[in-house]
Order: sequence, then structure tokens, then C-alpha cells
Amino acid sequence: MIAIPLEDRIGLQDLMTAYCYAVDKLDDVAGLLSLFTPDAVLDFTAIGLPLMHGHGEIKAFFDRVFADMSHHSHYISNFRPIRYDGASGAMTAYVVGLGRAKDGNTVEVNVQYTFDAVKTGSGWLCTRYSMFAMMPLPGSLAEIHG
Repeated sequence: MIAIPLEDRIGLQDLMTAYCYAVDKLDDVAGLLSLFTPDAVLDFTAIGLPLMHGHGEIKAFFDRVFADMSHHSHYISNFRPIRYDGASGAMTAYVVGLGRAKDGNTVEVNVQYTFDAVKTGSGWLCTRYSMFAMMPLPGSLAEIHG
């Protein structure tokens, strides 16, 4: 187990939880982007979705996702710090994600998120976010978000 002060552990957990809340709102891409550094990388390639660099590409992806979805619900647990040096850190968590597209298509994924983050004067910001599937992925994932 990685030694990490409780305040920073909670800060990293709060960052990951804030991401889930932002994604579930489906209407505030700017709020979602505020959780990431301007040059952040989102790597969703392990689940068949794109690799994104920077706010512009991240915004374009989530603009499409939010436009296509009627409902999102993400449940995050099993937080585990995997790296920490005082100025930066990384944490993993298990996530069950549910969604319903406006066309009625549904998706359920069981994935592990990894957030690499830097500590700023106002809290933690994600620099790299990746995920991999912990259970087989449904075909509807690519249909909805691909």
C-alpha cells in the first residue's frame, strides 16, 4: 500500500467522484473540463474508444456523448492509491457505469479507472485518465460512444 496523507487520499478520491458526478449530469462539459489540466490525456483505447489530448479533444468527445445520452449513472468504489510524491499522485477505482442513449440503446460497463493527478493550490487536477474493462464489454458501448 502506498503511504499517502489522508487529506491527499481524500482529495484524489474526491476528484474521481467529481468526475462521475460531472459525467452523470450530461449537461456541463465546462464543469467536467475543470477537473483536468489543459493538456490532460484521456486514454479510452483499452475499451475501444479514443485517445484524447487536451481540452479541445476531450470537449468534442463529451459534447457528442452528452448529446446522445438521456441518462448516465456511475458508481465508484475500491479506491486505491498507486503512486504519490506530495506534488502528484495516481489512484485507481472500480466503476460500474450505466447509460441509456436517446435512441433507447443501453450500456453497462464494469471498469477500472486510473487517474494520474497533480496537486494545485485549489486541489487536485487530473493529468491522465485511463480505464480498462474488468468484465467483457457490451457491443452497445461502441454503438453509443464510438
